[in-house]
Amino acid sequence: MTLEFEKFKTFATDFVSVSSKLGDEWALRTSKIGKLEEIYLEKRTIKMHDEVSEIVDNSNNCDDELEILSPKYTIFVYHIIYSHSYSVPILWFTAHHEDGKLLSLEELWKQIPSCFKNNEPDSKWNILTQQEHPILGIPYFMVHPCYTADLLSTCSSSNYIISWLSIVGPVAGLTLSLKYAKYT
Repeated sequence: MTLEFEKFKTFATDFVSVSSKLGDEWALRTSKIGKLEEIYLEKRTIKMHDEVSEIVDNSNNCDDELEILSPKYTIFVYHIIYSHSYSVPILWFTAHHEDGKLLSLEELWKQIPSCFKNNEPDSKWNILTQQEHPILGIPYFMVHPCYTADLLSTCSSSNYIISWLSIVGPVAGLTLSLKYAKYT
């Protein structure tokens, strides 16, 4: 099942309304590209790593104090953008470490749940693709949209963005609260 752009806009507006009720912080953004006004959804999150803080001996300190390094984290920026080519939403995202360094495909791949992986060495490129962001013009990863229309056809929902995102979001480290279920 594909979506018309007008339907996507309706679902996107409804999704932001639900997100606001749930305190989930999705925002509706607009951007003008030539004569076209595009809309997209955006969310920023910080993911703390489950690492034990390292204790470091500060040899420059005469008192031999130990200092604890701050926890490590990754910042994710998610965009849901309508694809006029595929007539479906596409999940775009970027992620970077606290020092600003972008995560590589290999680092992202380690965070993907195993149920989305298979044993083929190049399978990660069938799921994630790095391309120029269609609005910002900078490199972003995207969850490949080839099977999105088929996926949407299996859903019966009052808001396809919620159903779709609950399925494809985990590929990009994004999960929706179970509270969204009552709005589908």
